[in-house]
Amino acid sequence: MVSNQILVRHAEELSQALDLRADVVEDGPHIFVIVRNAPLPLGLFQVDTSDILLIADQQYPLSAMDMFWTEVEVIKADDSIPQGADAIEHYLGRPWRRFSWHRNGIWKPTGNPLLQHYATVEARWVKEANR
Repeated sequence: MVSNQILVRHAEELSQALDLRADVVEDGPHIFVIVRNAPLPLGLFQVDTSDILLIADQQYPLSAMDMFWTEVEVIKADDSIPQGADAIEHYLGRPWRRFSWHRNGIWKPTGNPLLQHYATVEARWVKEANR
């Protein structure tokens, strides 16, 4: 059972905004949000979609989210590993590629910070595509 109903509501709003499924799974101190089959920038990676893992804790929305994780197959079209994405970590019984791309802005616990964090992920895709 997920104890953080605010995160559940925010994940539902994210699902509606993106027209993608977002699952919320509680596991120990972490609450995971998995955005299923999220589109990636065309031509940047060897795959066009990936599950995206976002990690919150029991203090959400007060505590800031940072980084994000993808399926391990998310490597660049030229076979290189994206900068800051060489670590593979295991959550929820499967491996994930950690994108150690950190937030540069202030975390705002008002509104829907999950949507704001996902917008940060998408902005980093654009930045990576323009390198």
